[in-house]
Amino acid sequence: MSAPVHLRDRLSLDSTVPFATDLSHIVFGISSSAETWDRERPYNELWWRPGEMHGYVWLDEDPPADSTWPSTCPPYHVSTFNASTIGGSPSAARIARTIVESYKAVMAEPGSREIRWFVIGDDSTVLFPENVVAVLNKYDHEEMYYIGSISESVEQTVRHSYSIAYGGAGFVVSQSVAAELALMMDGCLERYANLYGSDERVQSCISELGVILTIEPGFHQVDLHDDIYGLLAAHPVAPLLSLNHLRHLKPISPHWETQVEAVKSLIEVSKHDPSRTLQQAICYEHRPGVNWSVSVSWGYSVEVYPQHVSSKELAKPLMTFRTWRTRSPGPFTFDVRPVDPNRACDLPLIFFLDQAKSETGRNGIIRTITEYSRNMTDNVISSCKLQSYIKALELETVTVYATKMDPDDWKRVNSL
Repeated sequence: MSAPVHLRDRLSLDSTVPFATDLSHIVFGISSSAETWDRERPYNELWWRPGEMHGYVWLDEDPPADSTWPSTCPPYHVSTFNASTIGGSPSAARIARTIVESYKAVMAEPGSREIRWFVIGDDSTVLFPENVVAVLNKYDHEEMYYIGSISESVEQTVRHSYSIAYGGAGFVVSQSVAAELALMMDGCLERYANLYGSDERVQSCISELGVILTIEPGFHQVDLHDDIYGLLAAHPVAPLLSLNHLRHLKPISPHWETQVEAVKSLIEVSKHDPSRTLQQAICYEHRPGVNWSVSVSWGYSVEVYPQHVSSKELAKPLMTFRTWRTRSPGPFTFDVRPVDPNRACDLPLIFFLDQAKSETGRNGIIRTITEYSRNMTDNVISSCKLQSYIKALELETVTVYATKMDPDDWKRVNSL
């Protein structure tokens, strides 16, 4: 078989006339299997947009003959790679090769399209496409880039690496990296057949190209158990790019019965202002009988504390979760605040998103109005006797007004 042609040679591009990256410049490669696809498919359907996005689901074999592939999902392909010949885990090798499979598939399509980036994820990965585009516009697509993020659990990063992008969170390679991998990855996978999973194999092959990981903290592997409320309520200063492992967690909002419904709510509100989704804003209310510290996670929740809490502390997620592998209380790869039920005045009243809308003012400025209500089924009973807390219990809803955020603002935020 002849060697793959470099994408830059196949597709015309006048580099003297740069223009912004959009969804048409991205190919999405989703690693899956015939066994897991139906189980994870609802999460994929939350963010996939037929007709607007280009990509493929990669399976190990054809789905059952009596089934119909849904039009609400990317088209599927069956991997052509015989991974059993290289040793180690065949499934890990097949998943690692999703980049190459996606590259070859788009190259084989008729016509010419300019592809700048390949976004790779699992069938359980929930992506936020507008934010992915905003982040990629920070980078020169003609350079060699490998972009993603590490695990939230130290026990995972120590075991695997601090220099790999975790595939469940999703990661990105520029077209030049994909083109080079198409030339050498099969041999590379043989060299690293002893490695544990696909993520380590991908990173090892990319490292042979001299490319290191560029970390974007908005990609979330979610190597966590129990409730990730704390992480979402104090998101890092970065656009929300992805969430993973959601099936294994409590619903992210008590306003919904299932996790799919809860995540759908977050995705729907993000359409009003993608860049602002989960971005934290902190304010204080001081007046007679009231001393509140308020933390807003836009589109998700509002916390009201009955006393002064510094912004430094509010920026740390409440530790509502445990580690992925051992379900331990840390350590994590970010700062956390412990949750002590015996210190009732240190805990917030929490209001979750109910509804959102957008409106355009006379000056043409778009703003959003989001409304949050307390989950009254929690039957909040607290030993906190602060007058400020008693006043806070009178709150039923919180309304947040915000101007729509310009995605170009993220160009001023450096990656880690």
